[in-house]
Amino acid sequence: MPMTPSGTSYSAVVHSPPDTVDDAHDFLERVWAERGDVSVPERMVMETVLSELVTNVIQNNPHRPVFCEVALTITADELRLETTDTGEPLLGRPEPRMPGEEAESGRGLALIELMVDELTYRHDAAGNVWSARKVRGRPQAG
Repeated sequence: MPMTPSGTSYSAVVHSPPDTVDDAHDFLERVWAERGDVSVPERMVMETVLSELVTNVIQNNPHRPVFCEVALTITADELRLETTDTGEPLLGRPEPRMPGEEAESGRGLALIELMVDELTYRHDAAGNVWSARKVRGRPQAG
Protein backbone atom coordinates (compact mmCIF):
# COMPACT_ATOMS: atom_id res chain seq x y z
CA MET A 1 0.00 0.00 0.00
CA PRO A 2 1.90 3.08 -1.19
CA MET A 3 1.93 6.37 0.68
CA THR A 4 2.76 9.57 -1.15
CA PRO A 5 3.49 12.59 1.04
CA SER A 6 3.08 15.93 -0.67
CA GLY A 7 3.56 18.77 1.78
CA THR A 8 0.58 18.34 4.06
CA SER A 9 -1.25 15.67 2.05
CA TYR A 10 -0.87 11.92 2.36
CA SER A 11 -2.62 9.14 0.48
CA ALA A 12 -2.91 5.39 0.39
CA VAL A 13 -4.95 2.73 -1.36
CA VAL A 14 -6.75 -0.21 0.20
CA HIS A 15 -7.76 -3.08 -2.11
CA SER A 16 -10.23 -5.47 -0.49
CA PRO A 17 -9.62 -8.29 -0.75
CA PRO A 18 -6.83 -8.87 0.27
CA ASP A 19 -6.31 -5.68 2.32
CA THR A 20 -8.13 -5.04 5.59
CA VAL A 21 -8.78 -2.13 7.92
CA ASP A 22 -5.35 -2.90 9.42
CA ASP A 23 -3.75 -1.66 6.20
CA ALA A 24 -5.51 1.69 6.64
CA HIS A 25 -4.25 1.88 10.22
CA ASP A 26 -0.71 1.11 9.04
CA PHE A 27 -1.00 4.10 6.69
CA LEU A 28 -1.90 6.40 9.59
CA GLU A 29 0.93 5.01 11.73
CA ARG A 30 3.38 6.03 9.01
CA VAL A 31 1.83 9.51 8.83
CA TRP A 32 1.97 9.94 12.63
CA ALA A 33 5.63 8.91 12.66
CA GLU A 34 6.29 11.84 10.32
CA ARG A 35 3.89 14.32 11.93
CA GLY A 36 4.66 14.83 15.60
CA ASP A 37 2.52 17.97 15.58
CA VAL A 38 -0.72 15.97 15.46
CA SER A 39 -1.95 15.50 19.02
CA VAL A 40 -3.00 12.16 20.47
CA PRO A 41 -6.70 13.18 20.62
CA GLU A 42 -6.55 14.33 16.97
CA ARG A 43 -4.93 11.03 15.99
CA MET A 44 -7.62 9.07 17.81
CA VAL A 45 -10.35 10.95 15.95
CA MET A 46 -8.80 10.33 12.53
CA GLU A 47 -8.09 6.66 13.35
CA THR A 48 -11.71 6.12 14.41
CA VAL A 49 -13.09 7.91 11.36
CA LEU A 50 -10.88 5.95 8.97
CA SER A 51 -11.62 2.65 10.66
CA GLU A 52 -15.38 3.19 10.53
CA LEU A 53 -15.42 4.33 6.90
CA VAL A 54 -13.15 1.55 5.59
CA THR A 55 -14.97 -1.09 7.66
CA ASN A 56 -18.28 0.05 6.14
CA VAL A 57 -16.89 -0.28 2.61
CA ILE A 58 -15.53 -3.77 3.23
CA GLN A 59 -18.62 -5.04 5.10
CA ASN A 60 -21.11 -3.62 2.60
CA ASN A 61 -19.37 -5.22 -0.39
CA PRO A 62 -18.65 -8.79 0.78
CA HIS A 63 -19.01 -10.45 -2.62
CA ARG A 64 -16.99 -8.09 -4.79
CA PRO A 65 -13.55 -6.53 -4.73
CA VAL A 66 -13.40 -2.85 -3.80
CA PHE A 67 -10.79 -0.17 -4.15
CA CYS A 68 -10.67 2.55 -1.48
CA GLU A 69 -8.39 5.55 -1.77
CA VAL A 70 -7.63 7.38 1.46
CA ALA A 71 -6.38 10.97 1.56
CA LEU A 72 -5.41 12.85 4.70
CA THR A 73 -4.65 16.56 4.60
CA ILE A 74 -3.06 18.20 7.62
CA THR A 75 -2.93 21.98 7.97
CA ALA A 76 -2.40 24.25 10.96
CA ASP A 77 -6.19 24.74 11.13
CA GLU A 78 -7.70 21.35 10.34
CA LEU A 79 -7.40 17.66 9.58
CA ARG A 80 -9.38 16.43 6.58
CA LEU A 81 -9.80 12.75 5.82
CA GLU A 82 -11.38 11.72 2.54
CA THR A 83 -12.16 8.22 1.32
CA THR A 84 -13.18 7.37 -2.23
CA ASP A 85 -14.37 3.83 -2.84
CA THR A 86 -15.71 1.72 -5.69
CA GLY A 87 -18.30 0.00 -3.51
CA GLU A 88 -21.99 -0.07 -4.32
CA PRO A 89 -23.43 3.46 -4.51
CA LEU A 90 -25.52 4.51 -1.55
CA LEU A 91 -29.09 5.52 -2.15
CA GLY A 92 -28.89 8.97 -0.65
CA ARG A 93 -26.77 9.79 2.37
CA PRO A 94 -27.52 7.55 5.34
CA GLU A 95 -28.71 9.44 8.39
CA PRO A 96 -26.36 8.84 11.29
CA ARG A 97 -28.29 7.75 14.35
CA MET A 98 -27.50 5.50 17.24
CA PRO A 99 -29.25 2.14 17.03
CA GLY A 100 -30.92 0.49 20.00
CA GLU A 101 -28.89 -0.92 22.87
CA GLU A 102 -29.13 -4.49 21.57
CA ALA A 103 -27.91 -3.66 18.04
CA GLU A 104 -24.55 -5.15 17.07
CA SER A 105 -23.79 -2.61 14.32
CA GLY A 106 -24.91 0.70 12.90
CA ARG A 107 -23.10 3.11 15.21
CA GLY A 108 -20.24 4.12 12.90
CA LEU A 109 -21.63 7.19 11.16
CA ALA A 110 -23.23 8.50 14.34
CA LEU A 111 -19.90 8.10 16.14
CA ILE A 112 -18.05 9.92 13.36
CA GLU A 113 -20.55 12.81 13.46
CA LEU A 114 -19.90 13.20 17.20
CA MET A 115 -16.14 13.38 16.66
CA VAL A 116 -15.74 15.69 13.67
CA ASP A 117 -16.88 19.18 12.73
CA GLU A 118 -18.18 18.20 9.30
CA LEU A 119 -19.04 14.92 7.55
CA THR A 120 -20.16 14.89 3.93
CA TYR A 121 -21.04 12.20 1.40
CA ARG A 122 -21.43 12.31 -2.36
CA HIS A 123 -21.38 9.84 -5.20
CA ASP A 124 -19.60 10.85 -8.39
CA ALA A 125 -17.72 9.25 -11.28
CA ALA A 126 -14.95 8.13 -8.90
CA GLY A 127 -17.41 6.36 -6.57
CA ASN A 128 -18.57 6.97 -3.01
CA VAL A 129 -16.75 9.93 -1.47
CA TRP A 130 -16.80 10.59 2.26
CA SER A 131 -15.07 13.65 3.71
CA ALA A 132 -14.55 14.28 7.42
CA ARG A 133 -13.13 17.56 8.72
CA LYS A 134 -11.83 18.16 12.24
CA VAL A 135 -10.88 21.69 13.29
CA ARG A 136 -7.59 21.57 15.18
CA GLY A 137 -7.46 22.82 18.75
CA ARG A 138 -11.23 22.42 19.27
CA PRO A 139 -12.31 19.69 21.69
CA GLN A 140 -14.62 17.08 20.25
CA ALA A 141 -18.31 17.23 21.04
CA GLY A 142 -19.79 14.82 23.48
